[in-house]
Amino acid sequence: MSTPENEPKLVSRRTFLKKSAMISIGALAATTLSSCSPKAESSSAANIKWDKEVDVLVVGSGTVATAAIAAKEAGANSVLVIEKGPGFGGTSALSGGIFWLPMNYAMKDAGIEDNREDAFKYLKIITEGQSTDELINAYLDYSPVFAEWMRDTVGITWEVGPNVNDYYQVAGYRPVGRSIRPFRDGKSLRGMGTWQRLRELCDEMGIEVMLDTAGKQLVTNEAGEVVGLIATSGGADIAIKAHKGVILGTGGFDHNKEMTTAFLRGPIYVSNAVNTNTGDGQIMGMALGADLRNMNESWGLPAFPLEEGTLKGEVDWITYRGKPNAVVVNKYGERFGNESAAYELFQRAFYTYDSGNFEYRNIPAYWIVDSNYVERYFMPGSNNQLGVVPDWIVKADSLEELCKKLGIDWKGLEATLAVFNENALNGVDPMWHRGEFDLDTSTSGDLTGTRTDLKNNCLAPIEKGPFYGAKYMPGTCGTNGGLRVNANAQVLNVWGQIIPRLYAIGNTAGSVMGAGYPGGGGTLAAGGVFGMVAGRHVVALEDVA
Repeated sequence: MSTPENEPKLVSRRTFLKKSAMISIGALAATTLSSCSPKAESSSAANIKWDKEVDVLVVGSGTVATAAIAAKEAGANSVLVIEKGPGFGGTSALSGGIFWLPMNYAMKDAGIEDNREDAFKYLKIITEGQSTDELINAYLDYSPVFAEWMRDTVGITWEVGPNVNDYYQVAGYRPVGRSIRPFRDGKSLRGMGTWQRLRELCDEMGIEVMLDTAGKQLVTNEAGEVVGLIATSGGADIAIKAHKGVILGTGGFDHNKEMTTAFLRGPIYVSNAVNTNTGDGQIMGMALGADLRNMNESWGLPAFPLEEGTLKGEVDWITYRGKPNAVVVNKYGERFGNESAAYELFQRAFYTYDSGNFEYRNIPAYWIVDSNYVERYFMPGSNNQLGVVPDWIVKADSLEELCKKLGIDWKGLEATLAVFNENALNGVDPMWHRGEFDLDTSTSGDLTGTRTDLKNNCLAPIEKGPFYGAKYMPGTCGTNGGLRVNANAQVLNVWGQIIPRLYAIGNTAGSVMGAGYPGGGGTLAAGGVFGMVAGRHVVALEDVA
């Protein structure tokens, strides 16, 4: 298996200490813990009675599971994974399982060209300045290595996903190839199968896994090194010592209302992230003075909400929103984006602020279709049954009646559709360019191959009653802001110095993807790649005294 020529050098304990701030912010200073009972005024680990001791402690079991496996493979004698929830894998296990990995071997085997220059150029554009060259270069170094490592060590092979494009058609873009699907023994795994395999491998390698065990506070020694963690398990606090380091991968903060309100660029109303994603890793890191990055961003995923925090039907994987005979409008009846765009891109359009009405103009929004749509395409929440309309979708004989039921300005919608319908018949969308991009036509538009009435497979008028509509709101499949890290996934403090022996990956770290979502599997790949990097890096450290 190959290793990049510019692989970051492993940092010794002595170098760690030189670079780190000689501080020990009190992880336990203000709290008395029943199982170890340190003095309230003490910030030292010296008087803690450790309940467990391991070489490497991994907090979380989503993409950070790759860190546990990499650490064990690299020579760690003992690795412990603690998981807050009752199941292994977190949100990752519920995903589609696709990974976005530029220059991977599967695309090369399929004869699809990719190169570092284009991949770098692409990421520089879509991250919008919220990543760094250091992180982007490390990610590009290790993406092809990770794909091979998953094949050779984990036993998961990859195939190029059909009709899975990069999401932004900008410089460096590839229409197919960077998003790859996991397989084992010839069977597609998706997220659930992938994380079942990762759990199996943990068992095979002797990696201990403790479920229903939540990380609570990091413990530092007098030199400022992270030497362990206090966790809650079985209703009691336990102290776990880590001789080499702690790797945080607790996910995002989707279900921490205080944090989403304080940090995100605008409100979110639903999330398909597991409800244990409450920002635990971010909070533990902040308590040690960790710097933050990208906290205003999430992996945007608009959805149909039943009530705040609850999905109605299914989340929107583009297909409902961008097919012919469908539009999305705000309460003024105005379209506000390319409905065929990828979910993260369309989500951004919600956050236009109306300074005259003191509101986000496009929240709430409404998805509207006509009967031509219902006759040809699955409705959300229909379990892929043609013609089935769930009872939460509003039906009306006329568009004016639908507007009254949903709370949309009828005159505004009437004016919008007068323009949209005429353009749709001609196969054009001069305002929002719907149907002009590869992703639009290959993923979102009419994929039945049966319609001869379309000049653009994403566009058809809204004209045949009865009509249908539902509220459509901004949501997320994970926040992606967190602790600032370097190319080794080491956490940095507010002065840019390494916090010794502390790592963060996945949605607990400030994402290498910055403000963007590069393509299907961007979130899994970012966590998986840096999990592998962190696991290898921590093992090279000398044991803490």
